[in-house]
Amino acid sequence: AGIVVRKLGTATTSPEELQKAIEEKVDVIGLSGLITPSLDEMVHVALELQKAGLDIPLIIGGATTSKLHTALKIAPVYRSVVAYVRDASQVAPVASHLINPIQKDEYRKTLYSEYDQLCVEHNEKPVNTVSLDEARKNKLNLFD
Repeated sequence: AGIVVRKLGTATTSPEELQKAIEEKVDVIGLSGLITPSLDEMVHVALELQKAGLDIPLIIGGATTSKLHTALKIAPVYRSVVAYVRDASQVAPVASHLINPIQKDEYRKTLYSEYDQLCVEHNEKPVNTVSLDEARKNKLNLFD
């Protein structure tokens, strides 16, 4: 697809990512989360990019994340496009949209419309809770 990929490594820190992105004048940054702590790290990277005044699109993927996580936590904190991909096969087509100035704005509108809908649906879901006493009554009891 004419895309050059540079892997920074596993558990790369935000300052390293930012420095590499600036030095190499990258078109897109991809973040993959494979363990739960990476969810917060993705948000942290987006915040750092925002603080640095960068406008490099992010592609988010990996086993621990989702479109909902991207919509709720990452996209709202970063000025550039944040696109979620379900798996690696989607990266090239999404990257193509993000680096094409004509397609980028329309792609963003479509994507963020989906994000908005996901957020609305998430926020409208009822949260079923019980009192602490009720929870204690319903505890798992393996030895009775």
